[in-house]
Amino acid sequence: MFSLRQLKAFVLVVENKSFTKAAKRLYMTQPAISAQIKALEERMEVQLMERNDKSVVLTEAGQLFYEEAGKILQLYEGFMEAIDELKGIRRGRLLISASTIPGEYVLPMLMGEFGRKYPGIQLCLKIADTGVVVQQLIDRDIDLGIIGAPVKHETISLSEFIRDELIIIGPAIEGHRDLELTPGELVASKLILREPDSGTRMMFYEKLENNGVDPERLQVVMELGSTRAIITAVESGLGLSVVSRLSALDALQLGKVREVKVRGIGSLERSLYLAWNHNRYVSYSARALLEYLETNKGRINKLIWSRK
Repeated sequence: MFSLRQLKAFVLVVENKSFTKAAKRLYMTQPAISAQIKALEERMEVQLMERNDKSVVLTEAGQLFYEEAGKILQLYEGFMEAIDELKGIRRGRLLISASTIPGEYVLPMLMGEFGRKYPGIQLCLKIADTGVVVQQLIDRDIDLGIIGAPVKHETISLSEFIRDELIIIGPAIEGHRDLELTPGELVASKLILREPDSGTRMMFYEKLENNGVDPERLQVVMELGSTRAIITAVESGLGLSVVSRLSALDALQLGKVREVKVRGIGSLERSLYLAWNHNRYVSYSARALLEYLETNKGRINKLIWSRK
């Protein structure tokens, strides 16, 4: 009979496409992982994967076994969770990774209320761009992600969370509150943007393409990994940028930056999304947070946008 340890080793090698990465995840050596897989293949009397220096390729039997192994691990995790619930244990450590806007401007205001409702659940929040959050979900490193752009991946489920709006901002000029540019003038302007994997940049490029503007023509003079740093750079007159209205509210109200319209391009509204790996067992803690966010998202929207 194969062991759960062997199943976990096999699944992690497949999902990470690497014995080395799987070994790190399980705090084992690479030879130990290889031994687990070899023992599994000997027990099954079939080759599960082909190995070479650059990749791990599943055989037909390996693909079938991978699908069933994932189900077995989910059943085991669900069984252990059910036993804990039966014993009245309502505790856990919930790992959340959120892109900048929901992570810095939305979740912190909700964590206190959730913590009071579920005092036994410890929340751990990390901030990363959308691309990193998605990869963390694929690698099963986190329980739940909140991202700024919809992504398509076979293991990721999405649920619309709250409404957001992207705006273009420029440095404040005395006597001018707002400015309207043509698409050509936007293309010719110096732009300061987030990194390519950020949800803000992905959605901005998509909106431009839908309105006939080629993002490749933009004059991106600076890339910054922090929305706060971008707003400061715009205040200093280094260029224009696109940011969430949520992040720019204070700077707009204080007159440090101004909103810039682009003729012919309408609202840059978007949704923020709850995201999770549907191949990973959804723990009690994760279910509790998902239910809380889904139940309260209407109220959360009103709370956030009451500042506008």
